Amino acid sequence: MESNELKIFRAVAQTGSITKAAQALGYVQSNVTARIQQLESELSTQLFYRQRGMILTPNGERLLSYAEKIIHLLNEADKAIKDSGEPSGSLSIGAVHTVSAIHLPELLAKYHRVYPKVDLSLTSSQSDELIYKVKHFQLEGAFVKTTSLIDENFVKELEFEETLVLISNPKYTNINDLYYRPFLMSTTGCPNRTQLENWLKSKGIYNIRYMEFNNLNSIIEGVIADLGASLVPKSTIEYYEKRGLIKSFSIPEKYNTTRTFFIRRKDSLMTSSLSKFIEIIEQNTSYKRL
Repeated sequence: MESNELKIFRAVAQTGSITKAAQALGYVQSNVTARIQQLESELSTQLFYRQRGMILTPNGERLLSYAEKIIHLLNEADKAIKDSGEPSGSLSIGAVHTVSAIHLPELLAKYHRVYPKVDLSLTSSQSDELIYKVKHFQLEGAFVKTTSLIDENFVKELEFEETLVLISNPKYTNINDLYYRPFLMSTTGCPNRTQLENWLKSKGIYNIRYMEFNNLNSIIEGVIADLGASLVPKSTIEYYEKRGLIKSFSIPEKYNTTRTFFIRRKDSLMTSSLSKFIEIIEQNTSYKRL
């Protein structure tokens, strides 16, 4: 087995397609096919089911776990040798949509000004997807919202706590009028949505109607347009509330707290690029070291 074969194998496993893997790697499709066949022959086992895409067999799943670790260690060794103390090279960060939209733009711009040699990339997604990407070495760290994160693979570097408020069009003056309105929220799995559901269920409300948006600005604009209500961090709507575009309502303390963590793999190398990124976040935001 060669490292390049493992990289090809991993790309096919991640994309579920020879064609997509070839495009991602910049290879000819026939070359990718030949290398996968060669790897299967070398290991005397079938790594993929070839039915409507490339689906890992149980042996393929086992190999993928090792391939990710091997490729990660090779990348870590390269970074460790080249890390002179001055941030440079690539840095892949992930963030949930609210963080990437509200908290990060100015900070990323500042980081780029101070450390222009770093090739910084940002991926925005749901917490579950970001956790998966960090766990599988696809991101070096990520800002995630989660009620609990019990996994020995991770380290929580930073924490930020916010207060959630119920928001509506300003014409509503009584919170009771909002209970049976549609709620503009992210998809299932969003901690804010879970908090909303727990709160409404405590009031005996189980038939909750949703309009799903995975973009905070779209949610706020929808609430202003009176499409429904939402549960969002108070800091994200202060601008709109001061201008009379939105009204907010407090909800019980048991349900009004959301926490964001910056996580990384425990066994990952703390490069100077990542260390300085964490330092800038800590110095310029309300995120606190854990």
